[in-house]
Amino acid sequence: MARVEENKLVKRSALLEAAFALFVERGIIRTSIADITKKAGLAKGTFYLYFKDKYDISNKLIARKTADIFNQSVEALRKCPQDCFEDEMIFLIDDVIRQLNHDKILLNFISKNLEWGIFKNAIMEQTEEIGLDVMDYYQDMIARSGKRFRDPELMLFMIVELVGSTIHNVILFKEPVTLEVLKPELVRTIRLIIRDQEMDGSID
Repeated sequence: MARVEENKLVKRSALLEAAFALFVERGIIRTSIADITKKAGLAKGTFYLYFKDKYDISNKLIARKTADIFNQSVEALRKCPQDCFEDEMIFLIDDVIRQLNHDKILLNFISKNLEWGIFKNAIMEQTEEIGLDVMDYYQDMIARSGKRFRDPELMLFMIVELVGSTIHNVILFKEPVTLEVLKPELVRTIRLIIRDQEMDGSID
């Protein structure tokens, strides 16, 4: 049974990676399911065992890539603990930016296709591929901080939207400023968002 499940994961991963390569090269519109299965070396019928259509695999692919990024950032944070929740969030965001700056193809793909609903599903999804439920980790960070926030999900949404909407042009085109100039401003704004969401009184 374990071998069967392993084979399923291998085939699903092959389809996801083939789709990623084609979506980056051609775009989603100009990529067909036949193109994906051919590149993956699988029969076309195999595709429908795992995905509904090419938009479904696109959403799953964005979720997987996004969760992988956060997984790596959380692992980096575990190796380099920070003093407080605010510093932990800054560390995570900085590491995410570092990864996307290093992989501009991935940055371009995610920034073109990522929506909050897909992102939320990605960080809440716990699978063998991802190996980490980032939303649970985020909630644990808040619990360990001993602080209370008005709306933790909204706070995360604002931070993600801020970072996602600003780093694309800065990293790819150095417009309107370089990443080195942007990052201190991002850090300052993220700290303001967190402090504005913080409620008076800590959790006992």
